[in-house]
Amino acid sequence: MAVLLAAVTYLGAGVGGILEPAQGLLLTTLQAVLVAGQAAALLFRWAAPIPAAAVVVLLHCGLLASSAAELGIGSLAVMLAAFHLVRRAGRPAAFRALGAMAVLGSTVALLAALHAGLLPLPAILGLIAVRLVFEYLVPALLAEFGRGRAQLRDAAREREDFIERERIHLVQQDRRAERTALARELHDIAGHHLSGIIVSAQAAGALIASDPERSRSMLRELEQEARATMVDLRGTVGLLRPDDDPKDDGGRATIGIPGLADLPALLDAAVRRGQHVAFTVSGEPFRLGPVAEASVYRTVQESLTNAGRHAPGADCTVSLEYRTEEMMVTVENAPDAGAPAPAAEGTPRHRGYGLIGMNERAELIGADLATGPTVGGGWRNRLRIPRPAHGPRS
Repeated sequence: MAVLLAAVTYLGAGVGGILEPAQGLLLTTLQAVLVAGQAAALLFRWAAPIPAAAVVVLLHCGLLASSAAELGIGSLAVMLAAFHLVRRAGRPAAFRALGAMAVLGSTVALLAALHAGLLPLPAILGLIAVRLVFEYLVPALLAEFGRGRAQLRDAAREREDFIERERIHLVQQDRRAERTALARELHDIAGHHLSGIIVSAQAAGALIASDPERSRSMLRELEQEARATMVDLRGTVGLLRPDDDPKDDGGRATIGIPGLADLPALLDAAVRRGQHVAFTVSGEPFRLGPVAEASVYRTVQESLTNAGRHAPGADCTVSLEYRTEEMMVTVENAPDAGAPAPAAEGTPRHRGYGLIGMNERAELIGADLATGPTVGGGWRNRLRIPRPAHGPRS
């Protein structure tokens, strides 16, 4: 629009006779048409920057040739065409095309000025140099600067997009890990307690007629087991509640993490359910972290639960062995007297979520878990935990 306005203004000045030096109306009209042609060519500067710039420069050459290289009305179109040529066209074709156009325009201007003979050669060369700077060099530098800024913005945007995608991925990964941990915890709690409740209920039902007092005692133990289940489940589900829950009046109990100190209570509960459990500790105890102690507790808990489910009448042994560089946790049960013949050695029994959870806990603390049948037909779970860099247990 600016170039077209310049063409119309130039034509109006020619018609009004205010051009200096004065020239014929036909030549003025021709020159205005050439400028209007430049405006039309600039319409294609986005889709075809090199052809559009070439047409603009050729029309500019016509203006220079018809005015002894003195008319600068076409310079604005050349500057716009050079800018978009460098900004839009690919490298190095853009610079080759711009250089060729600059040489062509300068040659035409030099020949037109020499033919007119109005200025000495040094002045002509100086004017041509000024035209080169303002018509080609300055627009090219501005376009290159804008191109660089645009590339920096694109790179920054890509980096922000990458960081956002990585953040979303990490959030999703954390959520999956939290869900897996909660599922593992719920399985350990529900599987252990519910197995005990089922065993106690079956035993109490069998003793109703023959030993009512013992039956009532087992029902009371069953009630206590159910209450313990509710406490553990509330503690685990409490992890899902936000810290700023408006329903939380500050009286919510702190969720405790089970550890080695809770093992005696766990074993006593198994004995009350009718399991035969022997517990041994050897070596000099040393400290484990809270996560490692919770893993030991859950491993023993799951092992006793599986023993009570698959070999309800079998003897079980739980041993903690403190060695120089590691701690060994072994839970082993003999085969149930009424159970079918054991599978071949090395063949695992049904692997449910319990064994999967134990393996996940072992990997979490860098421990090794070995599970499998024993030579006598029982089952053994053995957890090896490397000794951490802590002092002896106080």
